[in-house]
Amino acid sequence: MSKLIAGIILVFSGILCQSGKAETITVVQALNSAFSVHPSVTVARAGYNQALGQRLTELSPDPVSIALEYVGVPDGEAIDAHEARTLSLSQEFEFPLKYVWRARAVGIAVDKARINALTQMLDLEREVRNAYVQAWVIDQQLKILEENADVANKYARQLKRLVELGESAPLEERRARVEALQATTNRNAVRKERKAVWGKFQSLTGIDTVGIVLNPPLIFNSPLEDIFNPDESYELKSAQLQSNLANVETKAAIFSWLPDLEFSYFKQNVPSETDPEFWGVEFGISLPIWFWLSGRGEIQASRANHRAAEANLENLRLQQQTTAVALIQSQQALWDKLELYNEQIHPLAEETYELAMKSYKMGEASSLEVIDSQRTLLDVKLEHLEIKAALVDVTSEIDRLTGRSVIGNDELRNILNKGQ
Repeated sequence: MSKLIAGIILVFSGILCQSGKAETITVVQALNSAFSVHPSVTVARAGYNQALGQRLTELSPDPVSIALEYVGVPDGEAIDAHEARTLSLSQEFEFPLKYVWRARAVGIAVDKARINALTQMLDLEREVRNAYVQAWVIDQQLKILEENADVANKYARQLKRLVELGESAPLEERRARVEALQATTNRNAVRKERKAVWGKFQSLTGIDTVGIVLNPPLIFNSPLEDIFNPDESYELKSAQLQSNLANVETKAAIFSWLPDLEFSYFKQNVPSETDPEFWGVEFGISLPIWFWLSGRGEIQASRANHRAAEANLENLRLQQQTTAVALIQSQQALWDKLELYNEQIHPLAEETYELAMKSYKMGEASSLEVIDSQRTLLDVKLEHLEIKAALVDVTSEIDRLTGRSVIGNDELRNILNKGQ
């Protein structure tokens, strides 16, 4: 990583003091749990381990050939009546340059498999982080809506008593009752939705969510305007490795005209000779006389693959730069909006509601004005919460794009290597 995000830093506070048996879970704990139980991590490890195994297979020489030959056995005689017996061992070797290029190719393939596995784990991390934020947000929403429903119902009951005493108009009481019913309905809907949101969090992490409390997911600081470093993007790293692999395969195809080598050792027994034991060695090479056909075709295909890989890399780089610009702009806009809500809109809505209540008690404002100010305050609280959630989501997307993990990239690699 070239820079840390100065704009939005995910900070996970320590265990909060909670009453009862409630357990506080941080997003790091949620991620560690997900990485230990989610099947996508097993899939990522399997792909990486498969590449490691394939490297051993590709670098292994061809098997040694062993042959036992009996020559000159007269018709109708046993095999022991042979004129000569030969035991031979032979081994084929690639030309050293061909082996070097093949070794480079399988090394790149392993690196690409590791990057792809880490990408899968970052995909899971983003999903867990989003589920964590959604669970935290819906709890905050429920808290806001419960408070609003309690206030709305209490206010509706007060107006009902005033109407019975003839001190308020029935229209105002009916309006307050409608607000109370809407507040109760919204609260109940979020209570039902909460089960689904927390169910998704539990399925991703394997954490029993009974009695669980989530920490606020982040502390907001000023955003960073330039965070995209192509060297940190796992997708770009994978595309670059694919381009490198295609380049190596092209060079390997060019050198495929070099002959393969063969070495043989044999021991011969000729019983009719005075000294019956003989030994010898044999060297041979392959003749690529059809290289003008098969070799040229392989070179042409590999060069085309290299051009395609280069074009794909450049296309992906342009796409990610465009995405990065959009994310940065979105981050900046959300940060500006959050500051406005923190410093002006939310405090002003609170002040307006309190002023409306005081004015109503002094007979200077109607109950309808109180209801309007209460609804405005509710909308502002919910919008304020949505901005925070959106800012967290943008942060998650930025981290995913730039290949950053909340638990640390070194720890992410350690988790991947645990399956070996």
